[in-house]
Amino acid sequence: MSDDNDKRWYTRLPTISVALVAFLVTLTTLINNVREIGGLKDKKPAVSAAAAPAAPAPLAQPAQPKAPTRYSVVLTLEKIEVVNDGTSGSTSWTFDVSAGGQDLFELPSRDYNDAEDTRIATPRTSDPSMGRVTLVPGQEMLVKISGRSGGLISKLSASGTGTLVAERALAPVKVVAADPRDGEFIFHFATAATPQ
Repeated sequence: MSDDNDKRWYTRLPTISVALVAFLVTLTTLINNVREIGGLKDKKPAVSAAAAPAAPAPLAQPAQPKAPTRYSVVLTLEKIEVVNDGTSGSTSWTFDVSAGGQDLFELPSRDYNDAEDTRIATPRTSDPSMGRVTLVPGQEMLVKISGRSGGLISKLSASGTGTLVAERALAPVKVVAADPRDGEFIFHFATAATPQ
């Protein structure tokens, strides 16, 4: 007979116990690794209500609103204040409005008059008077207005600039010819910024 059959069962016990301990260590390591990967390690085991006193729940802070990354700004011409139209009567002017190098709209030729009762001109319903630009927070965009008058005797031109920032309204833009007696206007815009 062989030697294995002659040995009693208790003589093999140390070998079996070592194998059992190695198996348990391996199994415990595997369970801990799976818990760590699955995010279960941070969870605390459930405690019965009778065993532990109830702790007040921490106050959940509301999520801070994310700052917008861009603004869509709509520029709408409200009125033009005519300080000097450039002649003794009414004068026909055309104005181009651009922002950041992008053409927004052109006001077609129209008579402007600096007489006290007609010096405020509002856009006609048929006139384009609105434009949209996109700004990032803190960005400044140059709004440029160029005007020209094509008279028979002399051709006049005037220009002016303003700075548009999404977080505040556009200040009135003064549009002046090289000689203010040849044309001076103040453009008033409404601005509406929408976060995107």
